[in-house]
Amino acid sequence: MPDLELPAGLTAALLTPGDAAAVGALWRRCEEHDDGAGEITDEDIVATWVRPSFSFAEHAVAVYDDGSLVGYADSTWPGRADACVDPSYRGRGIGAALMRWTWAVAGARGDRRIGQPVSEHNAGAIALLRGHGYTERWRSWVLEIAHEHEPAAPVVPAGYALRAADPARDGQAAHQVIEDAFNEWDGRDPVPFDDFAAETFERPSFRPENLVLAAHGDAVVGVALLTHEGGDMWVDKLAVARAHRGRGLARALLQHTFGAAYALGAPTVGLSTDSRTGALGLYEHVGMTLRRTYFHLARDLP
Repeated sequence: MPDLELPAGLTAALLTPGDAAAVGALWRRCEEHDDGAGEITDEDIVATWVRPSFSFAEHAVAVYDDGSLVGYADSTWPGRADACVDPSYRGRGIGAALMRWTWAVAGARGDRRIGQPVSEHNAGAIALLRGHGYTERWRSWVLEIAHEHEPAAPVVPAGYALRAADPARDGQAAHQVIEDAFNEWDGRDPVPFDDFAAETFERPSFRPENLVLAAHGDAVVGVALLTHEGGDMWVDKLAVARAHRGRGLARALLQHTFGAAYALGAPTVGLSTDSRTGALGLYEHVGMTLRRTYFHLARDLP
């Protein structure tokens, strides 16, 4: 693990699977301070850590003050880092130490660039990163919709059908649709199937009906994945194969997820999108409203 130059009295340590709850609690404290509500769940942390490509020794680090977790960073994807510092410990140099740690991790992996999402309300982190050569590459938004009544059934285009996935039969095809669509984005690195499966099928709350497919004959041409986020639901993935776009499939998949979430007792559904996708208008058109904005700031590595 790369060294951290921390303020006196603080220590860095590796994490174990048993630390997921502490890391989740730290993230929620940061979200509550910056954006008014904590959203990340312990299951989200576990889903990241169980991926075959993840290594506790190489990709994550924790900062402690007398046994209390006050800082965390990981760099689990090429070119990307995530970090948080307990609001009561900000301004002491922990964020700067974690930032430099992510440079070392990314450099050892062979990355040429490192980026990090930052809440628009975290002025300190934005100033720190911009002061070290980071510039904005894209913006992402968190949107939500709350249904007081059961949502209308989706209008499925003629020739297509929506159905729940069978992970054993459909997993590879669903993964391929997502990868083909998401790899159109600038700066996005492919996700191996084993990592996708770990984050999807191996989540404790996963049910086959949470992964809905759009089928054209026997071919899988669209995917929507729902995950649990506390008492709400989250559209974690939404993708349609390029040759089948412009026919209303994305809207149908989205409306299906609204109904599925409502049936599970979760009238509120959220999702995240960014300026690379061009999908913001679709989400607003179906009634979703903007809740949070993040800047993705990045810099080249020496």
